[in-house]
Amino acid sequence: MNNTYQNPIVRGMYPDPSMVQVDGTYYLANSTFEYYPGIAISQSQDLVNWQKMPGVIRMASQADLTKAKSNEGIFAVNIRYHQGYFYVITTNFSEFKTILIKGQLSADHQQIIWENQRVELDIQGIDPDLYFEAEHVYVQFTGYIDQKGTKAIQQVEIDLATGQILQKPKVLTLGTGGRDVEGPHIIKKNEWYYLLMAEGGTGVGHMITMQRSHNLWGPYQAPIEINPLFTNRDRAEEPLQNIGHADLFQDTQGNWWLTCLGTRPSSVEFSKITNTGRETLLYPVIWHDDWPHIYQGVPTQTVNLDDFPDHAKVIGTQKLPDFVDNFSTAQLNPEWLTLRANLAERLELTKGHLILTGSNRKFEQLGTPSFIGIRQTEPQEEFEISLDHKTTTLEQGQAGIVSLINADHYIALMIEYDTSTKMYQFLKVVKIADVEQTTVIATRSTLPQQLLIKNYSDCKQFIARWSDQDISFKIAALHLSNEAIAALNTGDVEGLYAVGTAVKIGITQVQRKLTK
Repeated sequence: MNNTYQNPIVRGMYPDPSMVQVDGTYYLANSTFEYYPGIAISQSQDLVNWQKMPGVIRMASQADLTKAKSNEGIFAVNIRYHQGYFYVITTNFSEFKTILIKGQLSADHQQIIWENQRVELDIQGIDPDLYFEAEHVYVQFTGYIDQKGTKAIQQVEIDLATGQILQKPKVLTLGTGGRDVEGPHIIKKNEWYYLLMAEGGTGVGHMITMQRSHNLWGPYQAPIEINPLFTNRDRAEEPLQNIGHADLFQDTQGNWWLTCLGTRPSSVEFSKITNTGRETLLYPVIWHDDWPHIYQGVPTQTVNLDDFPDHAKVIGTQKLPDFVDNFSTAQLNPEWLTLRANLAERLELTKGHLILTGSNRKFEQLGTPSFIGIRQTEPQEEFEISLDHKTTTLEQGQAGIVSLINADHYIALMIEYDTSTKMYQFLKVVKIADVEQTTVIATRSTLPQQLLIKNYSDCKQFIARWSDQDISFKIAALHLSNEAIAALNTGDVEGLYAVGTAVKIGITQVQRKLTK
């Protein structure tokens, strides 16, 4: 039996967690914003070791992300299971539509087969939640109720098959007094309906709150001493910050748990910077006097279950394995992301190789540039790709390795072939808001064996490596932080980037591991 584990349980950009347990397996859904496939799904047998599954949204009929700006797209997602089917409900902010997608486990229970068509709901809001009771289906959501920008948690009853509104929106609560009430979830226990919420904004004031009612339609209230239910808003010394947007669920033994989001900012001189975005956390819950008490009251990075022996029985031995992809299977590893749509004919996956063909679209032009990447999961981490010289061709364009947090904040080490000198130029490409700079840092006659990004708390080092030499440059990690873009939706993603339709970059291996 394991008495401790470390948060986050799912590391890197996995915000807005929602969790459900089905036949002994736990399923986790996370928001993905402008990244594709939309809606990340993971599964676990022990709550602390998670396997990534294929994302839900893989075609425009489910959700059109092609016009999603940075930090738009798939907002807070909720996953529920009802009468043999999974349901995910979310807001595609780029269309401003609330959508519902139905799925069913495959025969071997290794994947969820999601329907290609969505159900649309005519509600004006975000952060939708599904609640099932006595053959009725209800949706709670956050929406404005006046011209002053006042937010409230509202509820409708819907027809699950068509999305038709059966009972019009009714305000359940304005929250407990914090700004930006959002992220509602309804849980019923002992004849009480509990309304779990997030308030205080997504930043340092974020907090988890709760109210309850004997009636599903309210009024929802709570004694003043109950809220905030869980937060680190006044604990700047804690390694986890921005605690909020939670979900409550039960494990296979009937124990209650809370999953929520949080961040791990790094201390750099007198600043706090966050490159990994909002991540998924987990805490045990004990009900006392008809209210949930979460862990020991403080969102900590290390969770000790000595006082929660029943919870400890379901927890496995936590492992934080490195990511290695040798492209040995016919399907792309579900950790890989593109922007706004799949790359279709621009991405070729063969046994032992991945080949990316360039396009003329750059990140700041939105759309779907020729980019494929994985999340940065640790403040100190190394991302390495092994180049395949046989399948890499650089004609009238550039290709290389890149780290980005949004369309206007990215750093790349790009390679360009000069046909006049027959030499490869190595370019430092910096795009920070309205400042863009491209500098030649070296010229070589051959391609390197590897391209690397070494992440540190205060900087990122970009490296081209041969067997006998390196060329590199460093840049402050602050430039690709949530603090730099004044937004917390996404985190850093690192991968391949190719510009120019005649360009191909081939790789044979990708590794992500802790920086030494």
